[in-house]
Amino acid sequence: MIKSLSFLTPIARAIPILTILTAFACGGKNPVSVSIKGNTNQSFDVPAGTQFSVTLQTIGPGEYNSPSVSSQAVHFLDVSQVSPNVPAGPTQRFRFNAATRGTAVIVFQHTGNNRTVEDTVDVR
Repeated sequence: MIKSLSFLTPIARAIPILTILTAFACGGKNPVSVSIKGNTNQSFDVPAGTQFSVTLQTIGPGEYNSPSVSSQAVHFLDVSQVSPNVPAGPTQRFRFNAATRGTAVIVFQHTGNNRTVEDTVDVR
């Protein structure tokens, strides 16, 4: 009987390690990521302490400048190009941190003819 259960020994050793790794993974400061896509004005809620991104597609020449943020509730982190590149124009991903409770309006202005995008973020 004991020999038939010997396969349980490696599993029994792995359980404490998996438990510790799970605890570290769940205890992180930023467990949630929010991603918003689109070129229209939007309103959305984000938990405080969460990083989120807004992805905008340009049609034609130009690109979106670094955004202006109306409140300290949200901090702009960085912007990057999203691949694959498409013939219409660049796709940009803007990353933010929802720092503290409050409401922020994020304004994205384009260097060409694309419309200005204003997103309202409620940090809860």
